[in-house]
Amino acid sequence: MIKVMLVDDEYMLLRGIQLLIDWTAYGFEIVQTEQNPVKALAYLQDQPIDVLISDMNMPEMAGPEFVTQAKQLQPEMELLVISGYDNFDYVHAGLQQNAVNYLRKPIDTDELIAALADAKQHLADRQLIQHNASLAAQMRVRTLLTTDSATTQTQMLAALNVTFTAATPLRLIGILNPLPPQALVRYLSTQTTVKGYYGEGQDFIILFQGSRSALNQFIEQAPQQIGADRRPFLVGAPIAKPAALATGYTQLKREIARQYFFETAAGLRIMLPENQSVVTPDLPGYSTLKQAIGRVKLPTFETWLTAQFDELKQQNASDTLARQFALIVLLVLADQVTTFNDRERYIEPSGRS
Repeated sequence: MIKVMLVDDEYMLLRGIQLLIDWTAYGFEIVQTEQNPVKALAYLQDQPIDVLISDMNMPEMAGPEFVTQAKQLQPEMELLVISGYDNFDYVHAGLQQNAVNYLRKPIDTDELIAALADAKQHLADRQLIQHNASLAAQMRVRTLLTTDSATTQTQMLAALNVTFTAATPLRLIGILNPLPPQALVRYLSTQTTVKGYYGEGQDFIILFQGSRSALNQFIEQAPQQIGADRRPFLVGAPIAKPAALATGYTQLKREIARQYFFETAAGLRIMLPENQSVVTPDLPGYSTLKQAIGRVKLPTFETWLTAQFDELKQQNASDTLARQFALIVLLVLADQVTTFNDRERYIEPSGRS
């Protein structure tokens, strides 16, 4: 539904407009009415509105001043102005704020419906433009991280307004399967430190440029349902030059795959540069695992195997290494377990994908 706010100092007019048409049938919802324009401005500071319908002659604040301040608070909000006076100054003030239409009192039903239709079309046109612009911006980020052409990379950096400085390092941030994704998109659109982002499957890859304090603020102020305590939140190492972008992207993708393999539900992970990464464990050999499994009793096998995967996760093992470990375990079990039914009992807890 398109959210509508009505502002008029006359209560009966406010009530009359609400009853004039079936707003829901036309795709609109009146979410707020105000007789005082000052209170209306306070509401607009915090609550998004799609269409504002306002009188232009109110004692608490002149209509032109009110609509000017209202549009400053929400520039993309559509505006319908109402006046019972044939005063060009009021009409002109509304038009200066890009009012969709001007309605005289008493309001004619057909004129109101036509004006609302115009407002709906303007909103739809703007949303389409914004959607296309968003897709183009996302494509630039994806191209930047995947291109093999230095020329293309330079063009994308310029288009995204990215420069490399020590004070505001560039980082790649991955947020896994944010729910709802719309909340994250709205948040990203308000952040000047976010140079761009794009969706990769169900995950988001974000191009962030800012100081460490700005990074901390970005993480702390993320929507509650998206933050690090609810979703896996991966922060890449600082990227000092364009040539390191590909390495940073590869490292982030590798970490995303690792998080999915180990089924990490939530948490913040700050990744180190490749040359400072912690030492990952070596893959145990077949004979070593065969001896270890030989000492494990069937009732405790699942507990043992879970502990092995937990240890691999703590040691920063890649998902590839963990999969290879699981394969060796399966090979050992295939040799040691003779009956099909018993084999299933062993293999089931190791069947991670």
